[in-house]
Amino acid sequence: MLRTIARFPRGAFVALCFVAAGAFAQTPNPHNGTWKLSIDSDQRAGIEGSVDVKDDAGTWATNAHDQRDACAGREAPIIVRSASAEELVFRVMRSKVLSGCPDFTLTMKRVGDGRLEGAMRNGWTVRMTR
Repeated sequence: MLRTIARFPRGAFVALCFVAAGAFAQTPNPHNGTWKLSIDSDQRAGIEGSVDVKDDAGTWATNAHDQRDACAGREAPIIVRSASAEELVFRVMRSKVLSGCPDFTLTMKRVGDGRLEGAMRNGWTVRMTR
């Protein structure tokens, strides 16, 4: 059996991997596009912004301003972890913009046509609408 594996053309294996990756990449993210973002909390006035989703990446931007928090209000890249018709899970990579800024993951659930809702770990409600 070892000889059979050794004789398998390496190029064929690599080509098979590319075909499989291409098939996966052809499935568009159902949440692609620009979303209006609103974050509600008891401690702060409503924070607004936008989330742009393009397949497995995008950007997160808010209008938050806090002199005590250098991370607030900075545009940051996102990485989409999973996307289905009913759910969008993505990681906001604020550490890529400014060293020391914490990254966080959001799980957004579909609550209606063009509306997603989730919550941050601190309990703040996050809404995305088209």
